[in-house]
Amino acid sequence: MPAWKKPVLLALPLLLAACQTTTPISVTDTSCRGFVPILYSRKDTPGTINQAREHNAAWDALCKTK
Repeated sequence: MPAWKKPVLLALPLLLAACQTTTPISVTDTSCRGFVPILYSRKDTPGTINQAREHNAAWDALCKTK
């Protein structure tokens, strides 16, 4: 075994242990900031209006109370 491999193999567990965190990671949900209701008009096609309504119903379910 080359002389440089042994110190590297011995130091590897120390480096991996140094990255460990003991506090839980908090996650902030920011999806509702970019996910907003869609406005539509009478000029839109019925398909477009239905898609906007479906999108808005999903927004209501996920983001309206936040």
